[in-house]
Amino acid sequence: MHWIEREAPGLTTALAERLGRRAGSIFNAMGATACEAVAGRMIAALAADLRAGKDTAGREAMLGLIQQHAGAGLGYADLRNLATTLRALVLASLAAAPEVEAAERQRVDDWLFQLVLVGAMRFVAHREQVFQEQAAQLEVRQLESQLEELKAAYDEKTHLLETIRQASTPIAPVYPGILALPLVGMFDAQRAQLLTERLLQAITDARASVVILDISGVPVFDTEAAQLILRTAGAVRLLGTEMILVGVSPAIAQTIVGLGVDLAGLKTLSSLQDGLAHALALRRLQIAPMAASGKR
Repeated sequence: MHWIEREAPGLTTALAERLGRRAGSIFNAMGATACEAVAGRMIAALAADLRAGKDTAGREAMLGLIQQHAGAGLGYADLRNLATTLRALVLASLAAAPEVEAAERQRVDDWLFQLVLVGAMRFVAHREQVFQEQAAQLEVRQLESQLEELKAAYDEKTHLLETIRQASTPIAPVYPGILALPLVGMFDAQRAQLLTERLLQAITDARASVVILDISGVPVFDTEAAQLILRTAGAVRLLGTEMILVGVSPAIAQTIVGLGVDLAGLKTLSSLQDGLAHALALRRLQIAPMAASGKR
C-alpha cells in the first residue's frame, strides 16, 4: 500500500480539525462537516496526482474550492492557511515514513509548492473576473438608467410638442354656427391629421355650417400644404359644412398659381374680416355699424 493511501484518513481528520480551529476563518464558520469535505478533497487530489505523476487533481481541487466558497467570503488568508497547514501535516507524515524514497519526497514537496502558487493565481484570477462582472453589471445599470432618462425626456418632449400642436390649432366659435381656425407655424401631414380630427369634432359639437380657415400665419405654403388643406376641406364638406380659406396674401396666391394647385372648389378671401362677412352672409346675416351715442 502506498504511504499516502495509508495516511489519508488521519491526514484528512487532522487537516479538518486544524482548519476549523482557526478563529475568524471561513472554515471555522463552515463547520466540521464542511471542513472534513474540503480536507478529504485535498488529500484525495494529492493521492491521485502522486499516482499519475501530475498535479492536475490538485489544481482542480483548488479551483473548485475557490469557485464554491469565494462568494461566501473565502479570502487569500484562508487559502494560505489551508496550503501551509496541509504542507506541515504531509511533511510530518513523510518524516514518519522512512520507506518513502527521496524522489517521492521531492515530488510531494513540488506538489505542495505548486498548490500554493495555484491557489494564489486562481484566487487573483477569480477576483479579477468578479470585479469585471461587477463593473459590467454596473455599466449595464448605468446604461439602463440613461435609457430610462432618455425615454422620460423623449416622452416629455413628445407631450410638449403635442401640447404645442394643440395650442397652435385653436378652434374658436365666432358666432353660432360659425367656427374660426387660425393656423400658425408650419403645416405638415401630422398637424393636418390632428387639425382635421379636432375640426370635425368641433363642427359636430357646435353644429357649425361654416368654418373659416386663416392661413396668414403659415410661413411656407407649398404643394403639400395646399393638398392637405384641400383634403381637410373635403372632410368638412362631408359633414355639410362649408370651409372658407382666408389670409391668402398676394405672395401665397402667386405660389398657388405657380404650383398649379387647383383651389377652385374652395372659397378663398384675403382677410379674416372678409371671411367673417361672407360666413354671415351665408347665414343671411351681416355686420352692422354701431350707432354713435349722442351727448345729453
